[in-house]
Amino acid sequence: MELGHPQGIDPITLEMLWRRLVSIVGELGSTLRRTSFSSVVRDIGDYGCAIFDSEARLLAQTPDSTPGLCGPLGHMLRKILEAIPPEAIEDGDILIGNNPWAGSGHHNDVTIALPVFFKGVRVGYVVTCCHHVDIGGRRATTESRDNYEEGLRIPMLKFYKRGEPNADVMAFIAQNVRSHETVMGDLGAQVAACHVGGERMREICAEMNWKDLQPLANEIVSRSEDVTRAEIRKLPDGTYRHEAKIDIVGGETLTIKTAVIIAGDEITVDYSGTSPQVKAAINCTLTYASAYTTFGVLCLLDLPVPVNEGTLRPIRIVAEEGSCLNCTFPAPVFGRTAIGNFLPDMVYLAIAPAAPTRVCGGAGATPMWGQYMFGKRRDGVDFAPFNVASGGLGARATKDGVSCLAFPYNVGNTPAEIVESEVPMLVEERSLWQDSAGPGKFRGGFGQKYVLRMLEGELGPLGDVLASFRGGRFVHPPEGVLGGGAAPNGFLSIGGKQDDAGRQVLVRPGDTIISHIPGGGGYGNPKERDRAAVALDLKNGLISPEHAKKHYGFDAR
Repeated sequence: MELGHPQGIDPITLEMLWRRLVSIVGELGSTLRRTSFSSVVRDIGDYGCAIFDSEARLLAQTPDSTPGLCGPLGHMLRKILEAIPPEAIEDGDILIGNNPWAGSGHHNDVTIALPVFFKGVRVGYVVTCCHHVDIGGRRATTESRDNYEEGLRIPMLKFYKRGEPNADVMAFIAQNVRSHETVMGDLGAQVAACHVGGERMREICAEMNWKDLQPLANEIVSRSEDVTRAEIRKLPDGTYRHEAKIDIVGGETLTIKTAVIIAGDEITVDYSGTSPQVKAAINCTLTYASAYTTFGVLCLLDLPVPVNEGTLRPIRIVAEEGSCLNCTFPAPVFGRTAIGNFLPDMVYLAIAPAAPTRVCGGAGATPMWGQYMFGKRRDGVDFAPFNVASGGLGARATKDGVSCLAFPYNVGNTPAEIVESEVPMLVEERSLWQDSAGPGKFRGGFGQKYVLRMLEGELGPLGDVLASFRGGRFVHPPEGVLGGGAAPNGFLSIGGKQDDAGRQVLVRPGDTIISHIPGGGGYGNPKERDRAAVALDLKNGLISPEHAKKHYGFDAR
């Protein structure tokens, strides 16, 4: 039977195939995690996967991935196809690249794209992106002075040609990274996941007797765009503004100016007036800033359909070139989470007066907190994990915030067992931090106290350990919204010395690392909080009597 296109897709078939695409990206993520070599992918989940049609339109992406890796995949794919045009691609080719300005904002995130062919016709693309533990250059630090210091820059290349590994490309990657076995292993996991996705896309074409997926793609994109525009029309037109101070490494402060413009069925988020790009390696590329802003807007809209090209069309992001949210090459960008993670909060704080029931309580414990550790165990084996710990989510219009939730960056808290198995360290404490939630009619989620100690003697490392840290809110705390209170500032000490995040530090046997990671901001007037809820938090030790009296007017006596 000759392959072709249907005249139309009935609603039941459309729903079944749409759900099938979503299940395919879920299988991609599962394959990637099961076959990965690193804890950053396997245990933390710092990756993104997506499938696209033959026109490079997003059809589905992994919903449990980090927005900073998933969000830029479409832009990255289109940039790859500019460098390697579709007519130059053959069945079996696999493409690779890690340009921060095309993709997810720093070199460690490497994209692998598989063009999918069915009976000689290109039907779409499967794309994966992972954070790799090492990409050469300086170890994880915000001290790099320009982009060239930040590691291997992989041009848009063919990683495989006609199904065969491109030995030249693999050789220059392996010889420019320290943890080459882990890096090459994770790249292989990305290839494996892409092959799974490609096979599933071909199965749909074969079962439906289609020559490609365009009929399905057209329905998904057009219907999703209609739904998104209808949801935006429920919001009141206007321009809503917020200005926030963000402390960065070295005691500097940046200003993020946000204007959320709702005009009919479109939303524009304009960051004009935001601080210029800085010397520290925390600048955001526009693709990265757009990904987190778009994620914040989509959470606000709470659409009944999964993210795809249609849901993205009515959303526009603007940032001035040369600003810290649209930096120009060769700006250093490694620690871009120090700014980019704040952007959903900026959207919510701006639009809260116009859409009070749709926002979180001002701010969560952004940015991401974590530690990179580089050293050798006593057996001479290198270690280079990325350990993540999260603070609390801001409160919502009808509910308290969630404690220790990785919003918006959506990666896992690294299990203590994984930390202790990979690094000669002991997790001495991991507990909810009392009084760390912003007060409000609904309080924020609680942050955590996290204490690590480097072991000594025969159980300790072989020599000193080079470490670098992520974190923030050391000066400007997570804000509350609509009368809600702020959460406390973050705190970090390394070897008994208080510090901020970003710089490389030597951690010696016996040194202790103490992190107090803030909770989320509160929502509404704290004096309106239910008395029974205050009493329950007191009973559970989540708040102190002093906190209850000061913020809630509640006397426990």
